[in-house]
Amino acid sequence: MRIPVTVALILSWLIYSGCSDLNEPVESNLKPEISAHPVGWVNVNSGEFHGLFIQDIDWDLRNCQECHGVDYAGGIANSSCLPCHPKTPEDCIVCHGGVDNLTGAPPEDLEGNVVPTAHGVGAHTAHLEGDEFAAGFECHTCHAVPDSFYAPGHIGADSQAEVMFENLALADGAQPIWNSDAETCANSYCHGNWALAKEQSDFDNFYTGDEMTGNNASPVWTDPESVDCESCHNLPPTGHIPFELNVCTNCHSAVVDADGNIVDKTKHVNGQINVFGQERPIF
Repeated sequence: MRIPVTVALILSWLIYSGCSDLNEPVESNLKPEISAHPVGWVNVNSGEFHGLFIQDIDWDLRNCQECHGVDYAGGIANSSCLPCHPKTPEDCIVCHGGVDNLTGAPPEDLEGNVVPTAHGVGAHTAHLEGDEFAAGFECHTCHAVPDSFYAPGHIGADSQAEVMFENLALADGAQPIWNSDAETCANSYCHGNWALAKEQSDFDNFYTGDEMTGNNASPVWTDPESVDCESCHNLPPTGHIPFELNVCTNCHSAVVDADGNIVDKTKHVNGQINVFGQERPIF
């Protein structure tokens, strides 16, 4: 009978030891953490940043909506995109713009550039907010502005914005040409492609020929120095009787002062001729 008793004692000891091991506290940090995205997904400095992934899939945010909901408020992932993108990830300035203004126009561009010498940035701010020569222009002067994120023509495989001139750029019958490779804008009214016919003017005594003309400049988009006061028209314009700069204000006081400064930028490069305080459409 000793053998069975001995075996029973050994079995009892093993059971007790086993239960003792199972009752040891389990470390909480051993709980596995499950994530659908890489570690650097929300780190803008990481090669795994989600913005890079979205760019690689041609900005198709519908991939995000599958988990985060059509409104990006959480969805089945119960994780909202809105704390970082309060106006929705489809807001213009999520992908471009937002540095100088909230129109969506660069800077910054799709590559993160913010300087005017970058192709995607260029003279956007000067055109939208104006400079010493003119007031700002609307985006649709040069672009077909999309009414939604997935509007036709908005997202292109080449990530290039389509230039489609409208309104003021076409004044006086101008037919502007944008050359992306040379980064130049040519034949636009805005940069001097206009002519004022003597036979249609009430002030034909100021003409030296049949018309006054601008210089039809072709400024370089990425070179702020490629445009100055005489780039778009001479002082005075070609075909105008000679005058010194300080005399311009005698007839154009609503536009320029005796020092040649533009005093009302809304009356310059606006498709109108302003003489003696009266405006009329350009011929």
